[in-house]
Amino acid sequence: MKIHALVFISLFALSASAPADDYPTLESVRYVLDCMAELGAQTEENLYTCVCRHDVIADAMPFDEYEQATFFERYNRMPGKRGGLVRDSKEGEKLRNKLTEIKKEAGAKCLVVKHVERKPVKSGE
Repeated sequence: MKIHALVFISLFALSASAPADDYPTLESVRYVLDCMAELGAQTEENLYTCVCRHDVIADAMPFDEYEQATFFERYNRMPGKRGGLVRDSKEGEKLRNKLTEIKKEAGAKCLVVKHVERKPVKSGE
């Protein structure tokens, strides 16, 4: 529960200084929570890694494009005729490939943090 609060506070603070056309806070939080689940736990270390990865993606791809790319990524494996509409889309394939490359870059830039060292707070500061 403590990590949830930390995620929301961190992302809220980031969104307060972000431009109006930035990723919606809800999508940012959703990405970070999904990323931490993929890494195995909601820990402070995974929080740092996932926020970093989100930032790399957000810097490389506008939100509208990201939203479309994740749609094509999500529904690419849908069987049958409806899935074919997604799988056969050249634009969808281009967006999926772009997102895949950006995610690889984010994985390389944002290594999983093994330990977060906190500085002790001195009284009177």
